[in-house]
Amino acid sequence: MLRLLHHILSRNRMTSRIHRHVVHRVKEVLNMPDGYYSMGQIHRKIKPAAILDIGAHHGYTVDKLLDYAPGAKIHAFEPTPGSAAVLRGRMKGRPNVQVHEIALGDTTGMVSFHLNVGEQTNSLLENLALGQSPYDPVQKHLSQVQVQAMTLDAWATKFEPNGMLLIKADVQGAERLLVAGGKKTFAQRVAAFYTEICILPQYENQTSLCELNQTMVEELGFALFDIYPCTKDELGRAAFTDVMWVKPTVLPLGG
Repeated sequence: MLRLLHHILSRNRMTSRIHRHVVHRVKEVLNMPDGYYSMGQIHRKIKPAAILDIGAHHGYTVDKLLDYAPGAKIHAFEPTPGSAAVLRGRMKGRPNVQVHEIALGDTTGMVSFHLNVGEQTNSLLENLALGQSPYDPVQKHLSQVQVQAMTLDAWATKFEPNGMLLIKADVQGAERLLVAGGKKTFAQRVAAFYTEICILPQYENQTSLCELNQTMVEELGFALFDIYPCTKDELGRAAFTDVMWVKPTVLPLGG
């Protein structure tokens, strides 16, 4: 019942900001980190040109970002055609949010995108063979579609060429591809990178936390800021989590 109430309140624009404030206060009392609150802190501190929500789905993460960074300019990316249509509909009336129906990866052009029963598991990567992933039911493969892809470097040069950026990403195992196509942007312009990452195997050639951390810290000059509480599978294993890296220049975050 509580989970259902949380779901309803967090997805209603009239109640989401109040709901988010209450949830944040509860997390503070329990000493639990809140990645979206930290993104808001960084936004207030450095006043970036924009926030990129890469893998925005229907836009509920855009709502969260705007709750903590009101008035922020947001570029929301969603390559799944049906989800992108919902996202555009939900973002009508928000002139500060631009929707891009593209995938950000390591190449520019048309690419194959894998569609699953659970659309939030759609990915540039193919699923693992049946029986290898704990999420086989929702990751059951439906089809492939061709979608437009760009590298982050090419996109930033064309659409947001100046100023610092904050990135929130949920790209279902394809973090390596996102970073590979955006190394110049990450190195020179990204102040914070907040992303979900798989821990249990779910996709072929998925990015590991250790690999991504090494790239962000040793190659691109970020500091590991936080690893957030893990979501677990039905056996109690850590399945996936959220991680944030920041440029040392934005620390400390302050109030």
